Amino acid sequence: MRFLIPAIAALAAAASPAAADFTAPPAAGLGAQVECPPVARIECGSVQVPLFHERPDGRTIDVAYARIRHRDTSLPAARGTVAINPGGPGAATIPQAQAYDTDLADLLRDHDLLLIDVRGAGQSSPIGCGFTQVPSRREAFTRAIAACGRTLGTRARAFTSAETADDFEAVRVHLGIPRLDLFGQSYGSYLMTVYAQRHPTSVRSIVLSSGDPLDVDMWARSNAGAVRLAFRRVCARSTTGTCDGRRTLRRLRRLARRLHADPIPYRHGGERRLLDDTALAGIAAGADVQIGLLPARIRAAARGDMRPLIEAARLIGPFSGSAAQDPAPDQGLTFTVVCNDYPTLWDRRARVRVRLRQFAARLARRSNRPYRPFSARAYTATFGDRGDACIRWPDRRGPVQSTSGPFPDVPVLALAGDLDTNVAARATRRAAAQFANAQFVEIPNAGHGPEAEPSGCAASIVFDFVRNQRLGDTGCLANIPPVRVG
Repeated sequence: MRFLIPAIAALAAAASPAAADFTAPPAAGLGAQVECPPVARIECGSVQVPLFHERPDGRTIDVAYARIRHRDTSLPAARGTVAINPGGPGAATIPQAQAYDTDLADLLRDHDLLLIDVRGAGQSSPIGCGFTQVPSRREAFTRAIAACGRTLGTRARAFTSAETADDFEAVRVHLGIPRLDLFGQSYGSYLMTVYAQRHPTSVRSIVLSSGDPLDVDMWARSNAGAVRLAFRRVCARSTTGTCDGRRTLRRLRRLARRLHADPIPYRHGGERRLLDDTALAGIAAGADVQIGLLPARIRAAARGDMRPLIEAARLIGPFSGSAAQDPAPDQGLTFTVVCNDYPTLWDRRARVRVRLRQFAARLARRSNRPYRPFSARAYTATFGDRGDACIRWPDRRGPVQSTSGPFPDVPVLALAGDLDTNVAARATRRAAAQFANAQFVEIPNAGHGPEAEPSGCAASIVFDFVRNQRLGDTGCLANIPPVRVG
């Protein structure tokens, strides 16, 4: 669930129309017309829901949905309806209908697929706060998030996972679907857990892919451990003989110390940036994007050739330097959900200057050991949704997401890639542990969103689980090929 700027930008770019300030529709009832993607067997629509569900007579917004019907027309009805969310927070789902129609083709033989644009994104009354460039310096980043919160004002309180979950329930009721099979990817697992928490009788089963528990570790300790595991595993499984995981980590440690003392300037898109220890931690934290290439790049840097590592920095877009990150679609919804929902490392109701002191004191007491080969300061500063990201969020009386149950006793499958440095397998185990009837499967040689690994094994496990409501044969896991190390 780590905020990765390129990934979020790609998802948000698919959303249509462009984000704009919220305006309430003039009348209640069915929502505005929805532009349907060119997919066979798809039907689209929208419903009007309260801006705040606890105020049913207040302002309303549109929530858009698309339902792709199952392909086997000989069946009297679909065996179930899968509601999927790709994460973000804030990614629109309807624009990805064509990709889902292809990727989930096997499941769509006998299941319907329900795509709902979360409130504030895509065709669900999109919002914006002018957050289209992400500052590279951490303090500027937290100030930009605060400016977004001030722009949205108290209406920011309406954009939470809980309100979105209630929107999903309104769509389910509107369509007359008895119960949903929930499929959450990354943050989508968090959202679907909130839905199950709030509407337990509407849930038939749940798939959590690369998901954090509701009690998110805002210090990102398990992520740091996942980085160490990923390098050791990818090197141990390599057949080239050129990769040693422990040696790579030792080189990373020496590089981090060197870059902390003497950052290296480089240019990207005509702008000046710095490769420092925070940037290096950001590259490692996003390692599963390019894990096979990094050992050689780190080896080259240890010899004094920093060019390959700078290329890695350009791909990941870490927090470092003095220039803004590449322009992206408005990401106000992402940070609004994060700052509303996630736990904080300070007193939410305190003034900003007090929060800053509280966080600084807690960070100073943190051991560097869980974050090796980096420092706690460098590693936590790489995350857009952890650490001090929301420390200047202006709403001191905003909503607080409950991190406890009860949760429904339904079949749950939790998947984690064993090379995932975005959401650690350890965190997904904790997400599974929230449910009494959960099975956890670690997918070898896979990163974030392991059901997309190229062999098709993980996807087949998911499809079999949804159909049969239990974990079936996982023997194909042994045949997933290792990541190629360049």
